[in-house]
Amino acid sequence: MVEILFEKGEIYKKISSVIANSINQILSEKDEVILGLPGGRSISNILQFLKMENIDWNKIHVFMIDERLVPIDDDESNFKLIEQGLSDIIPIKNLHPFYYNETKEDHGLLDYKEEIMKYGGKYDIILVSSGEDGHIGALYPNHSSIRDESNYLISMNNSPKPPSKRISISKKILLKSKIGILIFVGDMKREAYSNFLDEEIDITMCPAKLVAQLPESFVLTDIELKEEIV
Repeated sequence: MVEILFEKGEIYKKISSVIANSINQILSEKDEVILGLPGGRSISNILQFLKMENIDWNKIHVFMIDERLVPIDDDESNFKLIEQGLSDIIPIKNLHPFYYNETKEDHGLLDYKEEIMKYGGKYDIILVSSGEDGHIGALYPNHSSIRDESNYLISMNNSPKPPSKRISISKKILLKSKIGILIFVGDMKREAYSNFLDEEIDITMCPAKLVAQLPESFVLTDIELKEEIV
């Protein structure tokens, strides 16, 4: 099921509402929710509204969708933005950063996989924001990342979007999620949103389309197209 929601004015408030409803849906079925959050320009705005929602944060565990290969207190760290946005309402033990280890060949991927495995080995809910090219997390169109068949996480030193060194959830673990929330915010994402709706464009060229394969998918946007074909 793919539900497309258009919101022109208060898009971040709407996104937070959908996340909260999804969390509470999962909590009606199990004791904890594994929530995947990304980096990017939108996350701080979303978290401001998400903190106002009726959520039992003691039951939420936050894992990263993607991360730059930097220390978690670095200004470029995606986790740093999430920690700043949530640390006053969520137990710190429920925040699960990716620790970059430059002394390990895999940069710490196995360690993070083992951390995810402690909580069931998959995400219940993923939030991803599409880039201008249709990438989500660090899964890029026409790139080795979207073709990678790893079961959990992938790393790269050739990201098309700087910085070049990143890690990301793989497409395989993404597809294990129950609920996907995909956002296209801002007119710069117009082409990506159009490509997402175009049935002739495949996942390799528009990784955002992966979200539509999940059992439940919500697409939220403030972009109005002349024709929308789902």
